Formats: sequence, structure tokens, C-alpha cells
Amino acid sequence: MDFICVIPAREGSTRLPGKLLEDLWGEPVVFHVICSCAKSYAQKVFLATDSEKIKERIEASISRTKKLSQYQKDKISIRIVKSKSVKTGTDRVAHLIRILEEEGQKVPEIVVNVQGDEPLISPEIINKVVKVLSDDTQASISTYGFLSKDPHEFRNPNRVKIVVSQNGDAIYFSRSPIPYGAKNFIIHTGIYAFRKDKLLKFLSLPQSKNEVLEKLEQLRAIDNGMKIKVLVGKKKLFPVDTEKDLKFLRNLKKFKRG
Repeated sequence: MDFICVIPAREGSTRLPGKLLEDLWGEPVVFHVICSCAKSYAQKVFLATDSEKIKERIEASISRTKKLSQYQKDKISIRIVKSKSVKTGTDRVAHLIRILEEEGQKVPEIVVNVQGDEPLISPEIINKVVKVLSDDTQASISTYGFLSKDPHEFRNPNRVKIVVSQNGDAIYFSRSPIPYGAKNFIIHTGIYAFRKDKLLKFLSLPQSKNEVLEKLEQLRAIDNGMKIKVLVGKKKLFPVDTEKDLKFLRNLKKFKRG
């Protein structure tokens, strides 16, 4: 089960500018994501960013941290990835893969995109999402969602909902409350495992109408016939989308690391 993790890290953010470098439990938000990726079974971990500021801050955090072994630190590489054609995090991941292959580096057949604003992501979830994709040879992508009964979460447009088929495949993703009448909802999280060839195909596709309307890049894949397998679990993740989210996470003492 060979794979690499790539964390797209854009400095700009509409809802919370500079959120990836905001302090959370003594380190930048994105640093916690990097640690979980480094502790997973990933062979290598790349931070793909458009920002020298992010690069410098995270290099300093990695250098001084005692939360990672030297082996785990050696997995990590920070790369500047800029292009006018990069419109989404997945586009940035795909651009990095293309760069790595142009450099002659061998990239495994599974590439995991972990969004930099998911500080509660765990190595176990990363490994399980990869296994789901590895086990289903017909799937192009796999992802993770958790069950929720929270009406506030259901109505929050920043919490993306998934409609999943009986076979465990994603039918649709939306910021709207779907499916109507459900008692348990599946809340999507910021992790995707891609087959490398499908990731590069994704890069070549224009943004789809549904993607633009919902502002959800995964709809580009569905609109172009790619099968997305969904791992549904109970572990709740909580991304940093707003200042309110950041304050909430800062108060979650049980999630503090080290």
C-alpha cells in the first residue's frame, strides 16, 4: 500500500486570511496536519504551498518539534507550487505530482490530498482511506465522512454533506442540507486519496458547472464519471474555516498534542 501525502497550503483565504499559520495548541494549524501525515504509512509527505512565509514557518516548526522522530521528519518536503491555472487545492496537488515526475522522481500509484485546515485528521483515518481505494479497483478516489445528528452542523454551509449510495459511492456533495428527511447525515472532510492517473486527468479537466455553483472541487470528478468511494466513520473532524472554528478548537484541550 505505497502512497504519498500532499498538503496543499494556500496563504490567502477568503473566510479567515492566513488561517494555516494561526496558532493552535502552540503550533500553526497546518503543522498538526503535517504531523499526522508523517505518522501515517505514507512514504513521503509534501507541503505544496504558494507562500515563502508558510515554507519558512513550517520548516522552523519541524526543526524544533519533539513530536516527530527523525525518520518522520525526513519524510517531509516543502515545495513552492505556483501557477495561474491552480484554482483549487487538488489542482495544486496535481501540479506538484507533475513537477515531481518531470524531475524523475518515482510517484506511487496512490496520492493522498489532505487539506491543511484539518488539524484533527489522524494517521489512522489517512491509512484507512488509502485502503478503501486500494481495495476497490473500480474507484478513482476515496474520501472520509462522519455521521452527525447535529442540526447546526447540518445547516452550516461550511460543513459539506454527502449523499452516498448503498454501495458506498458518493452520489453528490452539497453545502445545502441533503438528503431531505434523513436523521443521520454524512459530513464530508478534507481528505482524498487519488489514483495518480485520475489525479492528472482531473488537472486536465475544466471546472464543471456543479463545481462552480457549489464551490466544491470534488464535483468536477463526479461530473466527469469518476467513482468516489466514501469511508463513513464516527470520528468527528473539525476544520478551521472561520475565527469561530479556531476559537472552538483552541478550547478542545483533549486534542492538544504533546
